[in-house]
Amino acid sequence: MPGDDRRMSDTKTVQSVAVLGLGMMGGAMAQRLVDAGLDVRVWNRSPEKAEPFGDRAAASAAEAVEGADAVLTMLFDADSVRSVADDVLPAMTPDAIWIQASTTGPVAAQEFADRAREAGVRFLDAPVLGTKAPAEQGKLTALLAGADADVEAIQPVLDAISVKQVRVGAPPQASALKIAANAWIATLTAGIGQSLTIAERLGVDPADLLSAVEGSAVDTPYLQMKGKAVIGRDFTPSFEVTGLLKDVRLAAETPGVDPTLLDALASLYASAADAGHGDEDIAAVWHAFQR
Repeated sequence: MPGDDRRMSDTKTVQSVAVLGLGMMGGAMAQRLVDAGLDVRVWNRSPEKAEPFGDRAAASAAEAVEGADAVLTMLFDADSVRSVADDVLPAMTPDAIWIQASTTGPVAAQEFADRAREAGVRFLDAPVLGTKAPAEQGKLTALLAGADADVEAIQPVLDAISVKQVRVGAPPQASALKIAANAWIATLTAGIGQSLTIAERLGVDPADLLSAVEGSAVDTPYLQMKGKAVIGRDFTPSFEVTGLLKDVRLAAETPGVDPTLLDALASLYASAADAGHGDEDIAAVWHAFQR
């Protein structure tokens, strides 16, 4: 019976995955899936990023998704996802699962959920928390909004890329949680840059600031890590300024959100990007305080 077939489909475990977008995060996630033994096809708008994957690389996004049990999109923004969705939704296997991991904000996430439903494919709002190293190590935190059966079906994917999953109901709740988390990251990182600058301008060794708060209630591993990166002027990217700037603006533009602090943060990260630091790590927001 059709109802029985659908229940069988709902519980089918994903074996084949198409990964669309092979940037810093997408490329690392795709490699984790390959290492886990899944049948992986990849595509990237700039073909050179797909070259390390050899014959797993597809010539087009539509070709990559043909026959795949799941399609994971890890693209820069909502417009990038829209463009790819136009090509891949008609090519996806009926009842396949679209794992939308790009950070797009809740408004766009709801749009994509609606488009998936209209196309007859299942949808998971599934952004991740973590940067380059956790992605390479399979230690991301997956934020998941969608049907229980779909989450169960993609467990092999989650096992490969994450060490923690947070369930938050239906789309677009995971994307809402993601921009809230990234707003906090933006606040912390800008605060670190500001405080280190204040110390230096007042003739205090910035390293003494890290020592002063170490072990206290206001200390965090993140403060120590990013603070030392700033002091050492090491802005090797694990999360680029332009990416976080996009996310801060997304949060500021979300209906119902007070943009006062977010607008100030956006100004700081934009200043760093405009000064030529957009491709550097978000700790490079420190440059915005050097004016």
